[in-house]
Amino acid sequence: MESLIIFPKIENELSFMKLNESLKEDKVYNSKFSLEEYNKIKINAMEFNECYFDNLKILNSNFYNIYFVDVIFNDCDFSNSNFELCSFIRCQFKNCKLLGSNFFNSSFQNVSFNGMLKYINFANNKIQKVEFKKSILDEGRFLENKFSFIYFNECDMIRIEFVKCNLSNIDFTNDNVEGMIIDPKELKGAILNNYQACMVARMLGIVIEG
Repeated sequence: MESLIIFPKIENELSFMKLNESLKEDKVYNSKFSLEEYNKIKINAMEFNECYFDNLKILNSNFYNIYFVDVIFNDCDFSNSNFELCSFIRCQFKNCKLLGSNFFNSSFQNVSFNGMLKYINFANNKIQKVEFKKSILDEGRFLENKFSFIYFNECDMIRIEFVKCNLSNIDFTNDNVEGMIIDPKELKGAILNNYQACMVARMLGIVIEG
């Protein structure tokens, strides 16, 4: 299924800025952050608009009530960090590491993910026009999310778990969903290839011969 994602719009020249200096502001515009490392920091109630995060490592940290609008994250590592009540509008995660990261009660609109997302947790989020492309989502978890145009494209999703998520019209045909953990009833309307359909049949206890 063709993606409808609208990518970030960064039209103005960017100024270099240190992330720890930006935390003194409520709103940060047209800025580039590069080659910085942080551990266990807290970022609260801010807006980043038309910004570029390049090669940042922000581990075990907390992002609360942050607005990201027209933002590109390139080669960033947010492993084991938490994002709560955040909004992502026209954002792109390019070759990023989000190992074990958590997204709670947040909203995503026109967002693309690419990279290592193993053990990632999405819970109670609004997800509209979001694409996961060539990403590793093994043992990730989606809990009670509202999906509207979500795309999985060439992703590894081994033992991924979906709980109380409507997967109707979601195309998994070019993804590896071996060992998916889900109530088979929630797969109603999902688009699967023949192998995946047989896997679901086994989950239902159906024996296929021949």
